[in-house]
Amino acid sequence: MLDRILAEARALAPAARRLVLMRFLIYVGIQSCYFIGVLGTLTYSLDGEVASTAVVVALLNLFQIVGSFAGGAYLDARGPRPHFALLVIVMLAVDAFCIVFGGDMSALTFGAACLGFSLGFFEPVSRSYPAYLTTDAIELKRINSALSIVSNIGVVVGPLIGGAIASVAPTRAVFAFMGACVVLAVIPAAGFRPVIGARAEGGGQDAGPAAELAEGSAGAGADCCAAGPSGHPAGSRSSLGPSGRPAGSRSSLIEGIRAVFSNAALSFLFWAGFLSYLGYGALDPLESLYYRDVLQVGVAWMGWLSAASGVGAVAGALLVLRIPVRRVTVQTLLVLLCGMGIGCLVYVGTPYVLVALVGQVLLGLAFGMIVPLQNTLVQMHAEVEVIGRANSMMTFGASAGGVIPLLMSPWLAAMLGVQGTLLLASVLVVSFPVLVLVFGHQRIARIDAEAHPAA
Repeated sequence: MLDRILAEARALAPAARRLVLMRFLIYVGIQSCYFIGVLGTLTYSLDGEVASTAVVVALLNLFQIVGSFAGGAYLDARGPRPHFALLVIVMLAVDAFCIVFGGDMSALTFGAACLGFSLGFFEPVSRSYPAYLTTDAIELKRINSALSIVSNIGVVVGPLIGGAIASVAPTRAVFAFMGACVVLAVIPAAGFRPVIGARAEGGGQDAGPAAELAEGSAGAGADCCAAGPSGHPAGSRSSLGPSGRPAGSRSSLIEGIRAVFSNAALSFLFWAGFLSYLGYGALDPLESLYYRDVLQVGVAWMGWLSAASGVGAVAGALLVLRIPVRRVTVQTLLVLLCGMGIGCLVYVGTPYVLVALVGQVLLGLAFGMIVPLQNTLVQMHAEVEVIGRANSMMTFGASAGGVIPLLMSPWLAAMLGVQGTLLLASVLVVSFPVLVLVFGHQRIARIDAEAHPAA
């Protein structure tokens, strides 16, 4: 597996390799903080219950949606380099607050909301930045798979480090580790240059991220190929909007909403994500309670089992590389979403930690394939001028689907218990993709035929 990962890394253009490293460093810190710093502190240090956990996770998800819209709009207006510079500032501020004040319930709740905003602002790095590097479908799939691989390595490494830190220090100490990861990510970001879109033109080639934020420019560089593997010019997408103005001048989110709902493929992906995550969202507020009350294991096990999910997800991302481009379709995505639901059922179906371990691996395997495939589909169908805001709408769909169960989980847990509620949610995760495939098969076939007319 390691040889395959290294081979794929060497096949990437230099700018893509920088992007992969930027994503990896920050995501390792995020994974240590979310499970250990937020949920671990709430459940084990503050003795949180279903209601308090649901409130914290709901706020985190809500502000993640807000951060995603803010990040997408800022990316479309200013370009990747200024976006990343502002992201670094936001994340370091959140880390500092959580380290100093994250020891009581009210401060942790506020810190979780701020963390959610920063996570949403961070999402365009993996979901939208690849569209600034190439228009070729094969290269997009390769970049998205590489991003998914390192993200899921982060799912393994981050919780392991977070669990190790929590074993010798207060759980909120993991935010210091996240801050260090963010600072390290500035190193590869300093040489990252987009080559597509309005922000790929102009000066500022030697400016660092902080200078990019101040000057609002993102210079073109020569460290990414000018053409994709199939010979299509990398800069072939228009950098102008319908009105002929640069994309950066269209800062309104209305353009992103139009980009999704005026496009059959993007609107279908939006609703499919919303329905599929409608059940998956119930896992967030109850998962830590499932570890404590059903599996009856300590906080470190949250890190160990999350790491097992990451191993499965790395394998899944590698499998995506073997999917032919003609199979990069909405139908394939829905089948994988169904597989994710099956993994959920195994994960929460018994009180045995070893069975939960197997479920996490299966869940990770499906998720590791879903993320790069979904991102590639969006990048194939969205114009680069609105790619940030279009992906913000996708995030909104998935997050909104995940927020609804948060409102119901305390009530359902009181009726069905923690494990019963998780089982019900897992059944929904399996059911919704199947229903979409059955009742929307004609529309799915049209969308996939338009994307691959020669298939």
